[in-house]
Amino acid sequence: MQVTQKVIVKEIMTNSSKKRLKDSLTQKSERAQKEIEQLIFQQKKLEKQFEQSSDAVKNRINQEINKRKQLMAQTEAQHKTIDEMPMGTEYTLRETDMLVELDQGSIWHPDQKPVIVLEDGMVKEIRQGW
Repeated sequence: MQVTQKVIVKEIMTNSSKKRLKDSLTQKSERAQKEIEQLIFQQKKLEKQFEQSSDAVKNRINQEINKRKQLMAQTEAQHKTIDEMPMGTEYTLRETDMLVELDQGSIWHPDQKPVIVLEDGMVKEIRQGW
């Protein structure tokens, strides 16, 4: 019988993984900046179209702009964390599901998640967790 179990995927910090992570954060930040510019453009367009733009619309646009600014601040903090992280450090990349084959008499601990450790995209180690 096959069952689905959560598994933690970790990666070992290397020069290439550091560059990949930083590039991903830069893309997120740039996308948020473009969205802010688009929201400001939409706000100005609405103000020109309707001289008395509703406060609710302005507030909603400002909320969306603030969300993007917070995302940009978070990505900047993550950039600094990545810069300070020493090579060889394991960090959690994600959590995902995997299929586990169980037969009668199999030992299975559903509360303990296996860990897959990657180094430059290759599986370096699999820890069963029990």
